Amino acid sequence: MLKYQKIAEQLFSFIKSNHLKQGDPLPSLTKLIQEYGASKTTVLKALDQLERDGFIYQVQGSGTFVRDIPDEHFINFNVSHGWTTDFTKTKLDNSDVTVEKTYPTRSVASHLQCAIDTPIFKVQRLKTQDGKIFCFETSNYNTNFVPFLNKEIAKASIFHHISDAYQINVGFSDKYFKVRQLTAFESDKLNLPQGSFGLAVQETFYTTSGEIFDFSENVYHYENATFYI
Repeated sequence: MLKYQKIAEQLFSFIKSNHLKQGDPLPSLTKLIQEYGASKTTVLKALDQLERDGFIYQVQGSGTFVRDIPDEHFINFNVSHGWTTDFTKTKLDNSDVTVEKTYPTRSVASHLQCAIDTPIFKVQRLKTQDGKIFCFETSNYNTNFVPFLNKEIAKASIFHHISDAYQINVGFSDKYFKVRQLTAFESDKLNLPQGSFGLAVQETFYTTSGEIFDFSENVYHYENATFYI
């Protein structure tokens, strides 16, 4: 994780721990530079990240202020930093985790922009929030960027692992949304009746240098998953 991303996380933790609300000011830029021992450029990048993600707003000549943050069960669809850094209040837990080294289908290879004989890690995880099923995730990692994954890593934070082990950081992602009928497999994983509908979100993740390293699809439980932008 890059330094400005760490500072952004720490600033969000500061907002939460101090129960700051809409319109409350953050410390001045000078104080933040001193607090985090970072350059002005790095702190400004952290603030810009939080502003893009919808958590603060900056008023020239007046300072930086907190935006309204929804209840703890809402997931922010603005962010693209991975599940454990999506700035939610309630932790999402991983279960029913499988990791398989395999080859991509033509569709997955097209999304990853790799050859069909390129090995990938296919990771599937069931995500729960406060004991309720939230979504079923299928991710495909190009081994040219992520040469090793296992079940232990996948039970925790994959993005933290690849950032620490391979210096891969998310630059941005593309998201595509579709409400569709769940497959029998997905219905079983989400513990929903056959024929149920759900929100399917396909997301392509790019490194800070613009290279694709992960293509994922998350299928959300229509009763338990709530979002905001």
